[in-house]
Amino acid sequence: MTASGVAAQSTDGQAVAATAQDEGEIVVTASKREEKLRDVPSAITVLDGDALADLGVRSVRDYASLTPGLTIQGDGTPGSGKVFIRGLQTGALQQSATTVYYLDDVPFTASSANGGGAFIAPDPELADLDRIEVLKGPQGTLYGASSLGGVVRLISKRPDASRYSASARAEVTAIDGGGVGYLVNLNANLPLVRDTLAVRATGFYRRAPGFIDNVGTGATDVNESVSKGARLALGWTPNDRLSIDLVGQLQDTDTHGPTLQDNVTGSFTPLYGERKYSAYFNAPSSVRYRLASITGRYDMGIGDLIATAAYLESKLSTDTDITTAYAGTVGVLASLGLPYPANTGVVSESRIPQKKTTAEIRFVSDRLGPVEFIAGGFFTHESVDLDSDVVARSIPDNLPLADPVATLISAPITDRYREVSAFGNLTYYLADNLDVTGGLRFAHYEEDFTLGYSGTVYTIFYGGPVSIPELHAKKDHLAYLATLRWRPTDRLSVFLRAANSFRPGGPQPAAVVPPGAQSQINPDTVWNYEAGVKADFLDGRLSVQASAYRIDWKDIQLYSYVTVAGLRQIVLANAGGAKVDGFEFAVQARPTDKTTLSANLGYTNPRITQIEQGVSDYIGAYAGDTIPQTPKWTASATADHMFDLGGGVQGQLGGTLRYQSHMFTSYPRSIINPNVRVPGYTTVDLRAGVNFGGYQVQLRAENLFDQGGIINYNPGSPGVPAGANLIRPRSFTLALSARF
Repeated sequence: MTASGVAAQSTDGQAVAATAQDEGEIVVTASKREEKLRDVPSAITVLDGDALADLGVRSVRDYASLTPGLTIQGDGTPGSGKVFIRGLQTGALQQSATTVYYLDDVPFTASSANGGGAFIAPDPELADLDRIEVLKGPQGTLYGASSLGGVVRLISKRPDASRYSASARAEVTAIDGGGVGYLVNLNANLPLVRDTLAVRATGFYRRAPGFIDNVGTGATDVNESVSKGARLALGWTPNDRLSIDLVGQLQDTDTHGPTLQDNVTGSFTPLYGERKYSAYFNAPSSVRYRLASITGRYDMGIGDLIATAAYLESKLSTDTDITTAYAGTVGVLASLGLPYPANTGVVSESRIPQKKTTAEIRFVSDRLGPVEFIAGGFFTHESVDLDSDVVARSIPDNLPLADPVATLISAPITDRYREVSAFGNLTYYLADNLDVTGGLRFAHYEEDFTLGYSGTVYTIFYGGPVSIPELHAKKDHLAYLATLRWRPTDRLSVFLRAANSFRPGGPQPAAVVPPGAQSQINPDTVWNYEAGVKADFLDGRLSVQASAYRIDWKDIQLYSYVTVAGLRQIVLANAGGAKVDGFEFAVQARPTDKTTLSANLGYTNPRITQIEQGVSDYIGAYAGDTIPQTPKWTASATADHMFDLGGGVQGQLGGTLRYQSHMFTSYPRSIINPNVRVPGYTTVDLRAGVNFGGYQVQLRAENLFDQGGIINYNPGSPGVPAGANLIRPRSFTLALSARF
């Protein structure tokens, strides 16, 4: 990809897949067909998988910081958080995703409004990755529902039946003032029948060091995590026209505690000291992924027929100490004679399990005279049984109190989502260097939803459980795409793009629907209008990509709390509109064969343009207000230089700079979640190594100046401390790798 391996940064749009270099040209499967990256008419960033290890990229948060427009908002726990592109999110109460994740050709993210997609940031180990592709802007015609902001694709290496290969990597990482961790991963590619059948196997074990102390338990480095897993892929090519791939993948990640620092309420002043919080237990979390897929490709002479089927299971489990927030409620219940002792703790238990079956078939034509096209169909069935409980536990042993008072609040959700889609893109060449593309996707989706409220709080204050009868919703939706591409020379491409996407609505989740409220929520939609240019100069030694965009977001799904019949509950509505203006710029230079420089810059300005009064009164947002949790400016730069040391040994020196501007936590007039300006931060990484034969030894210093950046902030309330989730402090890593 690049000499440093940082990234091949570009601008594409509909589908992506990157990869190969043909006489210096990076080739991508934009619009799900192979094209030179420079020629794809929309915005993408492509990150080379092998290079990410050299850069010290371990997680979704690490590669997001190298990608303009991509933001991860969460508590720093692996696998947990909200992923969004170009500022398309609505703040703390958002439930469903606006950006879709793909693992290879398998969609990971829940589509429905009630599937918990906003809480999961897929974070699989980057052990045998070919590339990461981040598609900017709506991808509704080829990627379907919930791709309002774009799509993130993690693409693994395919089995190679032509040769044997293997690699191994080991790392030891020490955090300044924190713990020590390590990584071991092994990859092997084994031809079983030469040029016909091969298997590729990957296994890994990572213990990520912690750096947060819990003064409540006396435990140190509680945010340590352990991740382990494996991937097995079988590739069969029985003839020149047919190929079939089978993949099985699993991963378990367990984190012992949050990446949290307690601050004085409403401030950035540590309450117990830097990198410390207080809870009566360490608040563990876990993530589980299980994936199986089969993909077949057949060359029909005038194009390829491609079919994929997959089954995915994932589960995110978190426990959070909320004793301080519920102290008043427990006190009132105890005063009524219920057996809540003085040493009662309160825990929020959240379990988000998802089962997802998907299938897609598409035909990708060759160029047939002045036209080429893609046509296909897609099916998904998603099942989510989300458990969200507030449980009273005994602080000394952290065990639930005896029934019937153990569960204060229980609000289980059952959600079943089905979608059938048909899609197509057609390109017409007005001339060899001038063409137009139109795309359309028709989607029909249905959703069945149940929600019940129970527990001691409902028994005492509301007279018993509140159950919602099963709700059913269905909707048809069309998504659109139009592009104009002009290539005046073979080194310059200019494009205009208008693209649309949608996020499914669904049943109203409120237990008692207030008068005048919607019983069914409509999809919200975006239109993205974009102009871009991509060019290579100096025989490909200098590459520049730039795009500017305007996004119109309509019928935004917004949540508010209302009180109906004495019950305080969440109510959902299509209650607002927004606009986002922005641009992205990337440059890469190779002044010599051994030196690579790259930089990118992103600007995002999302703001509310219209909002209903009831929602506005609750969340504190008014027309003209900035949408929170989005930094307006992001930037990164990398530099790598290789030099000869003699005897076949090469040295490497490199560095990475990352910058994120300030952001706001909430809307300006919010009462329940006061708005705070979170400062921006800049980090610097340095690396040095030697390569000899197929071996490499590398030393990295990351966050060299130990910046205490904040990735998420909760200002707290009277009696409840503020919570700041921190970036990784200064750390040092020694890495050894070998290729065979």
